[in-house]
Amino acid sequence: MPTLVLNDVPVPLFDQIHRLAQARQRTPADTVLQVLETAFRTVTPALSEPPPPSEIFLSPEISAPFDIPWPQGELVPAIMVSPPLPTAHDFPDQD
Repeated sequence: MPTLVLNDVPVPLFDQIHRLAQARQRTPADTVLQVLETAFRTVTPALSEPPPPSEIFLSPEISAPFDIPWPQGELVPAIMVSPPLPTAHDFPDQD
């Protein structure tokens, strides 16, 4: 198995790795390996999806005008009509 050696690790980063290793009851090397595996396992968004907007874009609300005219005429009650039966001209010629 290949070996990875990290030189010149900043002290705050090493302390953070060490605290995480103690919390997980692992060695710092195992903890770094687990963090790297998790980092490479993340899902990247598909290029077909548009990126989310960086700022919220809200357009001003436009109210409907109150001077829309009502329809003219009388109310007509609805009645139930049975469907029409097909006639001979509805079917193609059959022998």
